[in-house]
Amino acid sequence: MSPRGSPKSNSGEAGPSKPASNPFIIVDTTAKIDPAARKQIRSHVMRGKNRKRHGVDREKVAPGSWIGNQPGGAPPDSQAVVELPNLRIPRRVGNDMSHLQFIETMDPYMVDLTFQWFSILKQAAYPVEACVQPEPQQWVEPLAYDRAYTHSILFATQAFFDWAREKRFSNIVFGHLNRCISSLRENLLDNERAVSDSTIATVITLGLMADLIGDVEAERKHVEGLYKLVQLRGGIRQLSHNQQLQSKALRTDLGLAINTGSKPLFFSEGFSWDAYLHKPKPSEASQPTAPSHTTTLFDRDQRLLNVYFDLQEFSRAANIAFQTGVKMGGAQFQETLVSVQYRLLALQHEHDSIHKPFPEMLVSLGMLAFSTTTFLQIRALPQKYHHLEKQLRDAVQALRTNDAEESQQEQVELTRLKLWFLMVACISVLGGPEDEAVLIPATKEVLGKLGLLTSPWSEVRDVLREIMWIDWVHSNYGQAFFRKVISSEDV
Repeated sequence: MSPRGSPKSNSGEAGPSKPASNPFIIVDTTAKIDPAARKQIRSHVMRGKNRKRHGVDREKVAPGSWIGNQPGGAPPDSQAVVELPNLRIPRRVGNDMSHLQFIETMDPYMVDLTFQWFSILKQAAYPVEACVQPEPQQWVEPLAYDRAYTHSILFATQAFFDWAREKRFSNIVFGHLNRCISSLRENLLDNERAVSDSTIATVITLGLMADLIGDVEAERKHVEGLYKLVQLRGGIRQLSHNQQLQSKALRTDLGLAINTGSKPLFFSEGFSWDAYLHKPKPSEASQPTAPSHTTTLFDRDQRLLNVYFDLQEFSRAANIAFQTGVKMGGAQFQETLVSVQYRLLALQHEHDSIHKPFPEMLVSLGMLAFSTTTFLQIRALPQKYHHLEKQLRDAVQALRTNDAEESQQEQVELTRLKLWFLMVACISVLGGPEDEAVLIPATKEVLGKLGLLTSPWSEVRDVLREIMWIDWVHSNYGQAFFRKVISSEDV
């Protein structure tokens, strides 16, 4: 059923013996749901939540909080949580929306959008999160008392489906946006409600959607407003009670910084450069290079090396999690990628790229592009990072003219690094005929130097995995591009 359409009656539908695999059953506050439909809804929403945990005890190996351990700012205060009012919502509200008293009179399509937001869309938007343990917190309470929050969800969800289906946004999207902003202004006039979790969540959604729509000025205003609200709460650490909210606030800040090339507002300085995930064994302490020796090309900067090892470790964990079905902890996923992106951006602003050694530039830009595919980009939505696109295009041009004098082994490793960089540039933010006109011959040249032009994709993928590559996120796009390269005419 289209989220904008009128709901169809359940009468006359197929019987319960063959339920749909992805049910959208719309009810109002007076309708009754037949047992089969209720079971179907519960089965979909609870998918993956009741599985028994196996393997490693995540609490014993968790590396701690990169966000919470940064110097400066007040430590998290359990009394600082501001949320109004404190409502008791029935547990079964997570299974359908029929027991929730919305603050707004909700048309059936609005109930449908809300259900899809909490049950499906939040889990499906970011592809890598398929290997991340879903957060148990649904956070539906503000729907009962915060109009701005309610319309922000309706706005975002309708926009997602509009673009996925028609590549444009309908008037319904902008109607919810206008009502969201109007209600948000009312919230901001109240000192307590202005810094509540639901108000902060609303501003985050507006910032993320401004990014998707391409309204950079609106995005900048929302991020600046978000930063002020969080500072009024006592800093980003005060959101540690709600890790989803904390992570999304940082996602919004990072998205603007990567898109425009501006410095991020959070963690602009004074944070730890230590590796977050990678903890070498004592026997490895004197041998910091990876088995492929690629890191010998950029091991002069230990900070960049630490980021590399963290993102490489994350990629391995994501591959293992997908293969085994044992999911990563949500907090570890968020903390890793937040720490990676803030450190990479700090390095970019610290050094002029013209003076940065070529391999360092490749790996730094490549990792930033790589991280967007796992943390910032939303499937089916037109997300652009204009500044990063320009940086990648400039690097691709430099890659074909770089003639640095290296040893034979270093030349091989640099060529492997170039292959990884070109593949990551293609699957992340570059694309289209103009980009491919440059990427394809550059990639073909590199494959030829490595003796991989006649090799199957699996061998090329193995080279990429030795650096960092998440198969089930990247390989479909990567293999499709590889086929274009090997089928193209000779350079």
